[in-house]
Formats: sequence, structure tokens, C-alpha cells
Amino acid sequence: MSSDITLSAATRQNLLSLQDTASLLSTTQTRLSSGKKVNSALDNPSSYFTAQGLSSRSSSLSGLLDAVSNGIQTIQAANTGITKLKSLTDQLKSVAQQALGSSNAFVAKAAISSTALTGATADNLLSTGATSVLADTALSTNTSGVAANKTGNVDVSTQTAIQTALFTAGATSLTMSIDGVSITLNKNVDDTSQSTLVSSINSQLKAGGSNVQAAISGNFIKLAGSTDGATFSVDSTANTKLGFGITANAAGQFLVNGTFSPTATTLATAIGFTAGDSFTVNGQSVMVSKSDTLSSLAQKVGTATGGTVSASFDSTTRKFTFTAADASTAINLGDGSTATAKVTNLGFTAFKSYAAGQGATTIQQYTTPPALVGVNYQSFNASALANSSIAVKVANGTTVNVAFGTGSGQISSLTQLNAALAPANAMASLDSSTGQLKITTTNESGADALQLTATGTLNPFSSGTSTAIIAGDGANTRNGLVNTYNNLLTQIDQMALDSGFNGTNLLAGDTLNIAFNEKGTSSLKIQGSSVTSSSIGLSAIGQVDFQDTNSINDVMKKITSASNSLKNQASSLGANLAVVQNRQDFTKQMINVLDTGAANLTNADLNEEAANSQALSTRNSLGISALSLANQAQQGILQLLR
Repeated sequence: MSSDITLSAATRQNLLSLQDTASLLSTTQTRLSSGKKVNSALDNPSSYFTAQGLSSRSSSLSGLLDAVSNGIQTIQAANTGITKLKSLTDQLKSVAQQALGSSNAFVAKAAISSTALTGATADNLLSTGATSVLADTALSTNTSGVAANKTGNVDVSTQTAIQTALFTAGATSLTMSIDGVSITLNKNVDDTSQSTLVSSINSQLKAGGSNVQAAISGNFIKLAGSTDGATFSVDSTANTKLGFGITANAAGQFLVNGTFSPTATTLATAIGFTAGDSFTVNGQSVMVSKSDTLSSLAQKVGTATGGTVSASFDSTTRKFTFTAADASTAINLGDGSTATAKVTNLGFTAFKSYAAGQGATTIQQYTTPPALVGVNYQSFNASALANSSIAVKVANGTTVNVAFGTGSGQISSLTQLNAALAPANAMASLDSSTGQLKITTTNESGADALQLTATGTLNPFSSGTSTAIIAGDGANTRNGLVNTYNNLLTQIDQMALDSGFNGTNLLAGDTLNIAFNEKGTSSLKIQGSSVTSSSIGLSAIGQVDFQDTNSINDVMKKITSASNSLKNQASSLGANLAVVQNRQDFTKQMINVLDTGAANLTNADLNEEAANSQALSTRNSLGISALSLANQAQQGILQLLR
């Protein structure tokens, strides 16, 4: 007998629906529990295996991140080392600066001095002293002391005689000229007596700057020049009214045209000048007055030039001398604007211009060659430096050749000499007390030797070599700084060796390889370089390296070069670090992309699955209820059978 159970169509339909719902509910619960909608290749082969590939690559890249991170740390360790090495080079520079600012290691620089250069000045090394020039021509040998005088022949014994001689009918005054001074006499005022007459004449002469004096000689007027016999004249009116003749007297004192000429004079007007004339000294005007003697005229020179040039007159030699106040001042004499305003009046007929610093200059005549015999020339004492040359060399530096003189390219002042010696690291000074010109090394080369070669027959220098004296507290201080400097070099070497990470030290010359993908086709190779004090151009120094400024500056140049070398290496490390960090960020982002891609292919939407689960649970309940209702129909039939 068959055991099959025959279900009603409704029951069978409801049962199938419950089975489908249970299957879907099971699938949904699996997705909810795993979080994935594709849990095996059976779910979705394409998505499953694609997600597996993406996840595999993500896992490989994640493994590379550790190596990349170690590479970054290795580069950062090297960069930290470079930074601190740079600090050590800064300390080296500080030590060098300290040496530069400490006392000199030398107590005396190399120096070579000339013999005494009498008269030399900083402005004119070739000077033999202030220029002093003597007139080449002596003035007249007249002797002073004989007064020019003349007595008239007009009777002035009484007032009536005076009025008769001086005043014409109806005239109340008379004007005449004596020694260039206008004299006015008034009737019934100046003619009352002889004493009144001469007093009026003398007061007006004095007011006019004349040294002529009027006096009574018997019953006649007498005119006398100054005590040194100054020349003076009277006009025709005075000559006629007072009765002065126009022919020479027995002493030859009175010449034609009413001019009284003495036999001797010391007045400036007696050597060719006229009152009111002027001449110039270095562009400054010197005025000649009627009363100037040769001595007072000489004094005026100093006043006019402000003391830069003085003058004197020797009454014995009858010659003027002009003297500059210092070796930097020249003397230039110039004529005035009038016909008689000539410096030849002072005896300077050959030359009028004299250079500065020539000492006692005189005028001499050639005796040879025949063509120049009798021709005047200036004679002065030449400096021993003139036409001499020296060659100066400091240590192994540049040799500088110096020629002394006033020609093109020659040296005549201390400023010019120092400018010429500067390339050789030498300098010059002039001792004003001894007159010695000293050549020394500069402070920058103070510890170096100085070599000087002198040429020229009168050269005040002697060829030779001078060395500096190294001693004292300054030398001890700088020697101590040498040890400090060398100890810092040791620290540079040690610090570079300690700048590794995980066994790799880029500052020791190691190579760092960093892979960026799972196949090894993308990577970065960083080749380190061995960093030591010597590799960056630094080496241990000795005492000579800190003895003078030039040596210290050479050391500082090496420190600067080393610092720049470290900066370049730091820049290279920084560039590589940026690359590695960029790849690290890139890898992290790629892992995220891969993981996200894999998840998108396999992950379930939990919200959706939760909703599905709830719906399926409801459907399952409804199915069971429907099945129960379907069975109830059969139970009704069963009741009928009962």
C-alpha cells in the first residue's frame, strides 16, 4: 500500500511558500552575520574573486608601509645628524670669531724702517721741509738815515710876509700838494705866525699819511723827509709860493719837477712801488702804503696769507725771503694790476712760483754746459726717496713694486703708498719725531714675515727680511682656542657615525632602498655619503692658523664652505624625505581605495538586509497562518466523518 501523503493544493502551495521564505530568511541572516553579500564564489564568482585580488594587493601594500616608515626614520635620523653637525660648524665659527677678537698673537709685527727723512710729511713724503725762497737779486745798497730836505727862499718872517707870499689879491685860501697830500691854508687863520703856518701844514700832512715835516729855518719854510730818507715831491704851487727851486742842491737831494730824492731809503716806495700798489702771495693781496718800510711790508705778507707764508727782509744782504708755514704749502708770487706793482721790485726776477716741500730753495746759475752758462735755475735739497724704488712682499703673497717721485704712477704721499702696499698686506707709517718711514705687515697678516728690496743709490731703505715676534698672553689664548677647535672636529666625526637608524646610516655612506609596490617595480634608492670633518673640507689646525686675521679668515672660509656642504646634503635628504613621505601617503590612500573597492563588491547593505529579515519574518508568520487555515478545511471534513 502506498505511504504517500496527499496534500491539498492549498496546503501544498502554502508549504512551498514557507520553504522559500525560510530559504530567503536563512540567506539574509547569513549576510547579517557576516556583513557580506558575497561570502563565497558561489554567491558571485566575479565579485568574489575581484574583491579577493583587491584585498590581496591591499594586504601587500600594507606590508610595504612598515619598510617605508623605517626608511622615513632612517632619513630623519640622517637629517637630525646633519642639523646637529651644522650646529657644530657654527661652534667652530664661534671659536674662530673668538680668536679674531682676542689679543694679537704677535707682540711685534715684521717691520723695516728707512733712515730719517728730514722734512717729510704724510702729504709729501718727498718733502725736505717747508719751502723757503731767497730773492735772486739784492735791492739797492743805499743806507738809511739821511733825510731828504729842502729850504725855500720865500720870506715868511711875519704875518704880512706870509700873506703876501701865499695869497693873491682877494684870495682867502690856498691849496697845494706836498708828498701827494692836499694842503689847504686859510687867510687870517693859518698865516697869523710862522708856528701857526707850519703847524697847519704838518697836521694836514700827518692826516694824509705822510712822514714829511715842515719847519722854520731862519725866515724860510723847510721841508724834510722821514728819518730814513723817503722820497717825496711838491707841486708847482708849493714850489712857487714857498720858493723851492727845481735844480739839485749840493747834496743831490732835490731833482727837477720838485721831487726830493734821498741818498738812502728803507721804504717800500723806494724800491719801485708806488703807494697803493699791491702784489699777491698765494692769491692773497698785499697792499703797499706810503709809510711801509721793507720790514713792515714783509710783515704784511704773513697777515695777508693768514700765516701760511711769511716774509722777512735782511738789511745786510738787502734780500727778501719768503717761507711757507709747512711742507704742504707752495709759494706763488704775482704782480699787481698797476705798472709799478711788480714782484721784481722785491728781487724775484728769475722765478715766481715754488713747489711745496722744497726746503731752502735758492737761485743759482749754470756753469755748464756752455749753452746754459749764466742761466738761472732753482736749487733745492732733493729727498733721499726721490727716484728710489722698493719691492715689498709679505709671506708668500703678492710682490708690490713702488717707485717714489712725482711722475705718473709714482708715489709721493703716505695715502698713495698705503694704497699701493695694500695688495701685499703691508702698510706704511711716518714717525713725525724721527722722520722715519716704516713699512709693516697689516694686522691681518701680523704674524707673517716682511721682505723688502731697495733700489736706487740714495735709497733710505735697506734690503732685508723682518719677522714678527709671537709671544705673550694673546698667543697663549689663541693656542688654547686651537685645541678647542680641533676637539670640535672630533665631535663632528663621532656624531656623524651615530646618525643611523635600524642599522642603516646615510651619513656613513650606507645605501637605503625603499620599495613602493608589491612587484618591486617602483622604488627609491638613496645613496648616502660618508660625512667626516675632512670630507666637508675641515682639518685640524695649528698655532699659525690663529696667529693673525688673514689666517683666521682662511679658516673661517673653510668653515663656511663646510657649512654650505652640510646644507646641500640636508637639502638632498629633505628632497628624498619628501618623496618617501609622499609615497607613504599615496600607499595609504591606495590601500583605502583597494579595501573600499573590495568592500563595495562583497559587503552587504546591513540596513537593507535587516529590513529584508524583518519582512521575511513577517512573511513566514503569515505563511504559517495560511497553512493553518488550509489545514482547517481538512479538519472540517474530519469532523463530518466523526
